[in-house]
Formats: sequence, C-alpha cells, structure tokens
Amino acid sequence: MNIFLKSAGKQEGTPCVSNMVQLGDFFYLSGQTGLGETIHEQTITAINKVIDVLSNYGLQLHHVVKFTVYLKNIEDKDAFLNSFKNFVDEPFPACTIVEVSNLADNATVCIEGLGVNTLRHEEQMQQSSCSHDCSSCGGGCH
Repeated sequence: MNIFLKSAGKQEGTPCVSNMVQLGDFFYLSGQTGLGETIHEQTITAINKVIDVLSNYGLQLHHVVKFTVYLKNIEDKDAFLNSFKNFVDEPFPACTIVEVSNLADNATVCIEGLGVNTLRHEEQMQQSSCSHDCSSCGGGCH
C-alpha cells in the first residue's frame, strides 16, 4: 500500500473504484457520467459531478490540466464543447474527445481528468506575499 496515496471515496455503484486518487501533488479523477435527455444536460451533470469530486480535496476545475471525454456519438462534440466552455477559463486545459460504443447507465458523455493539486504552493505564495508579517490575515493581504 502506498502511504502517499489518498482517495476521495468510492465511485457510486462500484465496490472497488475511487472517484479520485491523489499521489503527491498529482491526481487522477475517474470518469463521471452525465444524466439527462440531451447532450447539454448530460454535460452539465457530468461536469458538476467532477466539481463535486474535486471539492472533496478543496480543488476546483482549474486544477485539472487534462480532460478525457468519452462521447457515445462523436457528432455531439460541438454541442459538448458549447456547454463545457462555460466551465473552463484560460489557460484552457488539454482535452481529448473520443467516441465509444457504450457508457455505463446509458450515458452519452463521460468526463475524466488528470491534474495537479497546487493548493500547498498557492498557500505558500500567498504567505510569502503578506506585507504585514502576521498570521491573522492567513496570507491573504497583498
């Protein structure tokens, strides 16, 4: 067993798969499937599941550096991206989109991610920029 490995709970409906694992500063997010009737609804629910899993570590979408998106129909790519773009900011993450023949629970979209937990480094940067040499601000003053 790796003592540096942390996990964020089991994936729903599976006895032995974690939603996310972190090794050091790197994390690996298991695929989150969408719910709903349209590709838009499925994209929104899948990305919200991703956000929920990330929040277990205090992370956000900007910590994900690469997404892999599985679509049941590659013709949904533009519709997927039209919804997905509302959740990501520049610099945009890398992303691979592939078509698959089937997804769990009749989903049409599944999103997985790889990223870096930079929270420790972000906190150190904030503390080093504190101009009052105090601890009361939590490093938040600039």
